[in-house]
Amino acid sequence: MAKKKNSRLVDMETLGFQAREAYKTARTNIVYSIIKKGCKKIVFTSANKGEGKSITAMNISYALAQQVDTKVLLVECDLRRPHVHSSLGISPTPGLVNYLNNECDAKDIIKSTKEENLSAICFGAIPPNPSELLASDAMMNFIKDMEEKYDFIIFDAPPVGVVVDAIPVIEASDGAVLVVKNESTTYPEFNRTVDVIKRSNSKILGVIVNKVKTTDTKKSGKYNSYYGYY
Repeated sequence: MAKKKNSRLVDMETLGFQAREAYKTARTNIVYSIIKKGCKKIVFTSANKGEGKSITAMNISYALAQQVDTKVLLVECDLRRPHVHSSLGISPTPGLVNYLNNECDAKDIIKSTKEENLSAICFGAIPPNPSELLASDAMMNFIKDMEEKYDFIIFDAPPVGVVVDAIPVIEASDGAVLVVKNESTTYPEFNRTVDVIKRSNSKILGVIVNKVKTTDTKKSGKYNSYYGYY
C-alpha cells in the first residue's frame, strides 16, 4: 500500500501567487526592520495555540533561504506542541532538548531540508521543564554558537499569551513577529501578548494576520486556500 502523503508538509512551490508574494513581502519587511551586521535572530509567536505561527515561521524561513548566499536556521522552540518536524518531513530526534540535556553534540541536531540554504533543529523530546530549558545557560550559549554560522535564525516559539516559555528566547533575539488569526484572536488577547513582549524589553518587528481570505485563482495546495499575509 502506498504511503499516505502528509498534507501538512510545507512547500512554498505549492502556494498560489498571492501567498508566495505575501511571504516575500513579509520577508522584506522583517529584514529591513533589523538594521545590524551579522546574524539576525527573529522569534515567531502568538497569543494562542492554533493561530498559524509555526507554518508562518517555516514559510518565512523558506523565503529567506531562497535569497542568494543566505544561510537560515529554523529552531523549534515550541517544546509543548511541536510541529516543525512533521511539516518539514524530517526526523524530530535528536533535537534541541537532547542537546540541552547533554545527550548529543550540536552537529547531531542540525537537519537539512529540501531548500539548500535552510537547516532546521527539531524539538527532540517533550520535556517536563520546557521553561527551564529555554532559559538555561546552555540555550543562550547555543544561540551564540549558531550566530557565527547563519545569517538568520528563526525561532518557532510557543504562544506567549499561553505560556512564558518563549520569554528568554525573545530577550535573546533581535525582535519578535506576532502572528494573529483573522476573525479569531481578540483585541484583549492581542494587547496582553504585546504587553508581555514589551515587558521583556524586546522589539516587536511586526504583526502577520493569518488565515485571511484570498482572491488567488491559481490555487494549488492546502495552504493557499487558508492563508493570506498582509
